Amino acid sequence: MNSPGHEVLNAFAADVVAPMFSLLGDSPVMQAAREQILKLAASSVPVAIYGESGSGKELAARDIHSLSARSQQAFVPVNCGAIPESLMESEFFGVRRGAFTGATEDRPGFFQAAHRGTLFLDEIAELPLSMQVKLLRVIQEGKVRKLGSAREEPVDVRILCATHLPLAQAVQQRAFRQDLYYRLNVIELRLPSLRERREDIPLLCEALLRRQLKRVGPVTLTAEAVAALKAHDFPGNVRELENMLERAAAFASNGVIGAEDLMPRSLPSCAAVSCPQEPSAEIGPVPADTSSFALRVRAFERQLIIDALREARFRRARAAERLGISLRQLRYRMQRLDIHEPD
Repeated sequence: MNSPGHEVLNAFAADVVAPMFSLLGDSPVMQAAREQILKLAASSVPVAIYGESGSGKELAARDIHSLSARSQQAFVPVNCGAIPESLMESEFFGVRRGAFTGATEDRPGFFQAAHRGTLFLDEIAELPLSMQVKLLRVIQEGKVRKLGSAREEPVDVRILCATHLPLAQAVQQRAFRQDLYYRLNVIELRLPSLRERREDIPLLCEALLRRQLKRVGPVTLTAEAVAALKAHDFPGNVRELENMLERAAAFASNGVIGAEDLMPRSLPSCAAVSCPQEPSAEIGPVPADTSSFALRVRAFERQLIIDALREARFRRARAAERLGISLRQLRYRMQRLDIHEPD
């Protein structure tokens, strides 16, 4: 029989060896996801991570890496949709000095930076077909050639990729190579949306508010605010929840967020904003009854986007940068919220 001292020591040892996850949540679906992550961390096969925008795909990739035998090496995240096609080869494989005007020194690419570690390719479906061919060859050969070099160099990289779109569907639409699909989609990890695990919202709120502590100070949520958050569908998932809490903290009184703080009560209407020298946008009818939480969120999101478009003079790329989202996400939200540019 163990003495009380041994029991304390054993409990301490269990805490030390317990795996640490970036993905939070006690719901059954999240527990199942973390169990799968543990199994994936023990292997070196490629993994395709699926989930809606903001559901934590990069966090899952980081967890796989940090719990793997490669944890002491680099984790290199790459947003495939954010790299101009003309720069992709040099960004992925590196550049040799003198390869083009301005190349004054050798520069490694993503693969060299992730050597013996993990390369995370986010939004993999955004890769153009020409780059998919080159990526397939590197995966098959385990070698890369810098732009402007005649010599190949070996790389040992585990590849994790993520997308919110089914790669199988992209293959059917001939937007993604079938041979590359079979190389990358060896094992699938699917992350649940926030509306599938509403019971995790209080825990996530606590963690997100703790992260914002230095900027907003100590903040708490009322029971009504938590109930309102649980009733929301969160199309933007955890990223949307974080944005909502940060905004609500600015409206909160005495460090307490109530349900009324989750959405500003009065918002400037588009008609109230005068922009005589700039084109105006059509945002469709705003519901007169904004008493429901979901409708108030929708109205506020519309206003944020229309303001960003006006400030950027309707240059979508600049508006997306102001909003902190990708151009693809901006297009999706404009379509969903019935926002149209002027003719």
